Amino acid sequence: MNPNKALWEKGDFTRLAETMRESGAALVESFSIRKGLKVLDLGCGDGTTALPAARLGADVLGADIARNLVAAGNKRAEKEGLTNCRFQEGDACKLQELMDHSFDLVVSIFGAMFAPQPLDVAREMVRVTRPGGRIIMGNWIPNDPTLVAQILTISSAYTPTPPEGFISPMTWGIEGKVVERFSGAGVPAEQISFARETFTFTSPGTPSEYLAVLRVTVTL
Repeated sequence: MNPNKALWEKGDFTRLAETMRESGAALVESFSIRKGLKVLDLGCGDGTTALPAARLGADVLGADIARNLVAAGNKRAEKEGLTNCRFQEGDACKLQELMDHSFDLVVSIFGAMFAPQPLDVAREMVRVTRPGGRIIMGNWIPNDPTLVAQILTISSAYTPTPPEGFISPMTWGIEGKVVERFSGAGVPAEQISFARETFTFTSPGTPSEYLAVLRVTVTL
């Protein structure tokens, strides 16, 4: 069993994803989606960004390592009648089921950053993107004062020492590391750009109720 897969299938990430819907849709609005654009959403969860892209007319494939999240995404797409959006299992480190140069846009919002081999992730994202296409990643920033970075910092104090060779997912929030990884995958450094944005979680409940949601979302 892939330990990364087992981890993401253990918790109920859909409950946390429900608090991300508004910001996910707003973010996708900035992607200049047009009808028929072929989009890969990598580490898609249950479709927080995949479904909004499909609503705008893109042909979307969501890939996630967790079988339960793939099932949840397909259920959401079917419920909305989005025949241009489907989900399948896929490992961001080795997208062997996807052909070279298959997508106009490859997106990963807080998804592929958690895959254990970041150099492989960058290579695979570049490989499946057509020449002239785009790759967009949303990654948490280390030592940021906002919610998720602080949760991850606190969690790390209570977890065992990582195994030898472990690379923190938060390194995807370091600009130099991103340039290094994508440059190594063949993307010229001058074609790599960065923007800092605020991603808002929206919960109708109390802070203590939101904490309860985080407690069952063990993948954080």
